[in-house]
Amino acid sequence: MNIRLFTIVGVIWLVVFAGTSSKRLYKENPPGTVYLSDSLYIDAMPIRVVDYLEFLTHIRNSYTPRLHDSIEKLPLYNLSSDIAYHLYDSLSMDTVFYKKMLTRTWKVLSSDKKVYDIDYHLTSSKYYNYPIVNVNYYQVFEYCRWRTDMVKIAYAVKSKTLKQRKKYPINFIYRQVKRTEWEKALAYYFEDVGKLSDNVNGLKRYNAPYAYVKNRKRKFYYDSENAAEYLDNEIVTTGFNWREKFGIGDVRYIYYQKPVDWVGFRCICEILPDTVNKPAIVEIKPKKKVKAKKIKTAKPKKKKGIKVENLRR
Repeated sequence: MNIRLFTIVGVIWLVVFAGTSSKRLYKENPPGTVYLSDSLYIDAMPIRVVDYLEFLTHIRNSYTPRLHDSIEKLPLYNLSSDIAYHLYDSLSMDTVFYKKMLTRTWKVLSSDKKVYDIDYHLTSSKYYNYPIVNVNYYQVFEYCRWRTDMVKIAYAVKSKTLKQRKKYPINFIYRQVKRTEWEKALAYYFEDVGKLSDNVNGLKRYNAPYAYVKNRKRKFYYDSENAAEYLDNEIVTTGFNWREKFGIGDVRYIYYQKPVDWVGFRCICEILPDTVNKPAIVEIKPKKKVKAKKIKTAKPKKKKGIKVENLRR
């Protein structure tokens, strides 16, 4: 377990933000995100059960990772709204992939026998706004890749011209959040973070995840007493504690490799360099100096006739 003093990190990030320009590169944030920097937009809330069910629905409709390359080659704008149906029609449902993407947990049957079955959060509508839990690294990776594909299609359908398309990011990916990015988000949206009420030195036993309720006054949703969240490199952030008496905060990190019922995740959208519409660099070679041609002057021809010396004789 690694415990870090949060105040120093927070002050550093706040100083950095104070010196940044308020001018944004894009009028709209990528779907579901809030601003973190000109190239980073983090999810406003953890991925909920209803969000993950949308991912599973697309897989049932024949979405597979094999479509990723085909989607990359689609036009950037003026795309037909029924393009997804045309893409999915060419493939049958990948049953193996679908089963791998289902989150699972241990269940106790009436006979006291334990079975590893589909997570009950996926089978009831009352859990729609709960953070999705019992996820593994592979499921998180594939969810982020699917989300990248869907947003690229949405931008291409929404934009009718190249000028309209340039209002949105051209090259981007959704991926897992890194530890430094998480600390930056906690500092930037500190007022929206739900803190733990007990002392950080005593590890709190986490309750079952609960629903996040949207609030117009709140931009960033993270409650330390709710589900913990996976970060990149199998790091889990397990809560934030603020002690008003001392004016400091602590954030916990642990390594966790297997799915558990108290860990969820969120994505971050990274804007990558635009290699699609990048203007070509034309190399202008210096003109060769033209050497002036020498004009040959004709030598005067000697006249034939009687020489002067001969006349004087």
